[in-house]
Amino acid sequence: MSTVARLAAFVVLLLAVFGAAALAGGATDPGAGATSRPATTSAEHGDDGGQDAPKAASSPGALPGLAVAQDGFRLELSGPAPERSSRQPLRFRILDSAGRPVRSFEEAHEKRMHLIVVRRDLRRFQHLHPTMAPDGTWSIDADLARAGTYRVFADFTIAGEQRTLGADLQVPGAFETGALPPVSDVARTPTGLDVQLRRSGESIAFDVLRDGRVVNDELEDYLGAKGHLVTLRAADLAYLHSHPDGDRLAFAVAFPSAGAYRLWVQFQLDGVVHTAAFTQEVPA
Repeated sequence: MSTVARLAAFVVLLLAVFGAAALAGGATDPGAGATSRPATTSAEHGDDGGQDAPKAASSPGALPGLAVAQDGFRLELSGPAPERSSRQPLRFRILDSAGRPVRSFEEAHEKRMHLIVVRRDLRRFQHLHPTMAPDGTWSIDADLARAGTYRVFADFTIAGEQRTLGADLQVPGAFETGALPPVSDVARTPTGLDVQLRRSGESIAFDVLRDGRVVNDELEDYLGAKGHLVTLRAADLAYLHSHPDGDRLAFAVAFPSAGAYRLWVQFQLDGVVHTAAFTQEVPA
């Protein structure tokens, strides 16, 4: 074979190798080409059957909140890196499969976006309702006064389907992970109300007490319901957002697996939103 022929063959071989490498890289990163802050992700999730909670435990990929992207939608955290502050601006967008900001959100429980911010040791919880700018950027101030890794859940509805995307946010500073609070059926809100949890299988009800007296009949509607319940699986922060059926502070929660869970129930009394947190263990 002539020298020219050998050089031509060598060039063809190099092109084939680089072409294969490029194809492999594109398959590894499904979000290649999109601009987003890096976030810790896990499996993707699917529709929750319209009840704000997964119905089956067989497929981890069906659980909400474990992925930054799903069904052609991606959560993009934007803005400067967060600092320790009790009023830290958070900005984010929901992008479609072409990387374009989504603007056509539907109202669900009186809001177009529910933003849940939880530190990964499950000791700090916020349920926020950001506002959207004309360019599709959502923004709100969050309390990030304590250092640590926070999980940000964007809970929204598009074309009649509720979705939850999640991403991690690192707040710098010294941080020691605390143990999960012990299992308990009694909690006190930061506002001084006592709350008792009654659980029977997948049915969970709460009694709100003020000065030892149950005041459930005095509860006011909060976001169009008697209360809201956010549940996170301690092992991976799989997300469940439940709403009561009727005028009782009671919820049907389809726990996706055995293990420890952290629950936050929110309700309104005297014009104030109150939050009580519980740890529960689901047996195998």
